[in-house]
Amino acid sequence: METLKLADIVGRFPTTTAQQRFWFQEQTTPGDIELNIAIRWEVRGKFSASEIEKAVQIVTARHEMLRTRFVEIDGELWQEVVDTVRFRLGVVDLRAVAPEEHEARVAAMARELAGRPFDLSQPCLLRMSLVQLAPDRAAILIAAHHIAFDGFSIGVLGHEIGQIVQAFSEDRKPDLPELPVQYGDFALWEKELEASGALESDGFFWDEQLRDAKYFELETDFPRPAIRTTTGKTLVTPFPADFDSRMTKFNRSAGISYFTLGAAALSAALHRWSGKTDILFAAPVAGRTDIETEKLIGVFINTLAMRIHAHPDSTLIDHVLSVQEVVTKSLLHQSYPFNRIVHRLNWPRDTSRTPLASLNLNMQRVFLEERKYGAFELVSVPSHMPGVFYDMNIQIIGRNSGWKLMIDYNDGLYTAETVTQFSDLLLRTFEQILSEPNCMISSVSFERGTPAKPAAVRLDSASDPQPHLTDVHDDEIEGVVRHIWADVLGIALPDTDGDFFELGGHSLVALRMLARVQQHFGYRVPLDVFLSDPSLKSTVRTIAKGLDASSLVAKPESASPEIWDVLTLRPASAESPLIITMNQPFLYHAMARHLADDLECINLYISDTDRVTMLDNMEFDALAKAAVQVLLTRYPDRQMVIMGHCVDGLLALRMAHFLSQVSETILTVAMIDTWHPDRFVQMSRSERYRTRWMNRTRRWSHSIVQKLKGHISWKELLLRTKPGTWYLRRIGAVEQESEAYRLQMAVNHHLVRASRRGTITPYDGDVLLFKTKAHTDAALAEMFGWSGILEADTPVYALPGWHEDALLTSGVDRISKVLEAKIVRQCKTLTIKAEKNAK
Repeated sequence: METLKLADIVGRFPTTTAQQRFWFQEQTTPGDIELNIAIRWEVRGKFSASEIEKAVQIVTARHEMLRTRFVEIDGELWQEVVDTVRFRLGVVDLRAVAPEEHEARVAAMARELAGRPFDLSQPCLLRMSLVQLAPDRAAILIAAHHIAFDGFSIGVLGHEIGQIVQAFSEDRKPDLPELPVQYGDFALWEKELEASGALESDGFFWDEQLRDAKYFELETDFPRPAIRTTTGKTLVTPFPADFDSRMTKFNRSAGISYFTLGAAALSAALHRWSGKTDILFAAPVAGRTDIETEKLIGVFINTLAMRIHAHPDSTLIDHVLSVQEVVTKSLLHQSYPFNRIVHRLNWPRDTSRTPLASLNLNMQRVFLEERKYGAFELVSVPSHMPGVFYDMNIQIIGRNSGWKLMIDYNDGLYTAETVTQFSDLLLRTFEQILSEPNCMISSVSFERGTPAKPAAVRLDSASDPQPHLTDVHDDEIEGVVRHIWADVLGIALPDTDGDFFELGGHSLVALRMLARVQQHFGYRVPLDVFLSDPSLKSTVRTIAKGLDASSLVAKPESASPEIWDVLTLRPASAESPLIITMNQPFLYHAMARHLADDLECINLYISDTDRVTMLDNMEFDALAKAAVQVLLTRYPDRQMVIMGHCVDGLLALRMAHFLSQVSETILTVAMIDTWHPDRFVQMSRSERYRTRWMNRTRRWSHSIVQKLKGHISWKELLLRTKPGTWYLRRIGAVEQESEAYRLQMAVNHHLVRASRRGTITPYDGDVLLFKTKAHTDAALAEMFGWSGILEADTPVYALPGWHEDALLTSGVDRISKVLEAKIVRQCKTLTIKAEKNAK
């Protein structure tokens, strides 16, 4: 990379606690490379260095953190964002070098790239080189400073580079959504969060968790120097080839995550090695508890202090379950900064040791999503550790090629032989947990120098074999579906007869159920077929027919196959008023069941990913006009109510605007929690982030009250938090996001982007606004930002529940009654008007 010329400062923000921690480390040991992150990828297929360089330049322009420098002003650390930086990709061609020499040369270049200190006063703390190894293969070497980058950022960087280069090769514009916030916004929010005192309850938790804890370390082979050193080596040991399938099967049966298993195995091994029962080690967490931060490059990482008690007489499975409890509680309090914990404990400062913990554990799948991007593929390759921060950094990383145990260790403290012996013990502990979980911890064999050997007992494969289509009969299908329904609904098997929604199901539960059905049978039940008859018997018949290639259930013909599909949620006569709902058909299905028999309810929705891609090139009004065309074609001269939730409410309003120009059939428009899009565009970044934080705080308080009143379970409470949802998915307690859910989110994302590009004109027709508890009285005062666009006397109706609950049981009854009353009044008015005109 060329020398950077500093452009004008475009923003100055406070620094986060993670950045302050890394800054302090940098100042105590200037020029030390322990905070440098080394990354290595391999790119295979058709690519060019110039396209990759241009892609990184685009990523740099998107992410302010890659255009940030750090300065001290009056003793306080600030981060300053510059307008532009000049990124240059280093390129080295080794195609003329013998292939057997490639690895040594690439490794040497990686060490050199990551071995140079960064100047934190200069923006763009990122270096990258491409080493061409063959016409269709190259190594990508990356070095970044931890103050601006973390492990999760690796995946963000790789995915965006891949998408951009793929778009170049396909001669199109990259489909990268606009970033809703930048890292500086997160820093402002964190500062306000700390000032509010909202984290004090987390601090009290760590006070109690670490009360009377002792510094844990393994006996060293060499004397510990007075000043901690950071030079080290890495020992890499592969797990058995079947480790992933066996571990996945065990984790599902025990209801735990990868990390819980790793923490249990490590703590048991540390007990066997040291004889101590009070184990303490560090563990990183991504710290991205809000969906907006998942798309950002920056440092969000926090460190948890894992204090685990290991008793020799405990069985391995009991130990695993006790560790799960520690992990769960720690994750719920993960927002409290690690350096604040260190300050609260106020242990004597020791320059020869790392604060609080000498060991670190990281167990997860690799950050980079190893996948193909058009004509080329990005693959993660293990890299070296520029500097060793902990005495031992134990990394258990899963890649497509398998799982590996990597121990970065301070070679000034331990010999390679000691680390090898500990590695063997840890592998042996994993093996015994998987093969003999009912054995005691003390039974884990500990003979120095003895390598880990696979045990004779093996668990079954990770998933049950899928039935062959020709071997499946109706009674077998019914048995499987009954078990799935009983599981997702939380009811007994004999109680599964009947209507899915009357048995307690709702939209999200239905999505999980259909995903489970598809996973087991390899057949996706059509959404419209299920909603037309959501009974167990009907579902079984649909699956049976779907598995018969000669009798597939067809979807109803759509009047506009290009974008919109039409789903009838509640049929009625052709003369009845028609309620048109936009997107999220599962949610409106519940509302349709509450409507009077003489009202027809339909849903316009986007049914597949191919149609979602079409949204990229369509303006918001074009989407509304396409929906209007469907209505005019299929339902001419029908009296209509159009309604939508959130951004779909805005879509409903635009549809009504265009329909009113050619027809007088619009009775009313219903918008649920729908703000004028300019309300957010006009906000400052800090105001936007402050609003999001306040809403999150209020939402959490609302959920706590619901839990205390017994309206929701602990599991439902956890599902309302990002860390809780992540943890429940990791342990298999809830299903992963279904295809239908991801499609719904993609549609919502495209509509939000499109809505902020358009212009909203005044509408003088009848409109109903609905407000959930997610919005304060300020929403009423501002009329959701619609002053001047809607009539001044537009009513606002309050709904119970939060934003996402509006169309669940708590809100549909209220909405249905309001709509029915409005329809009756409007129809009477139209009838009287028609009679007067006839006279």
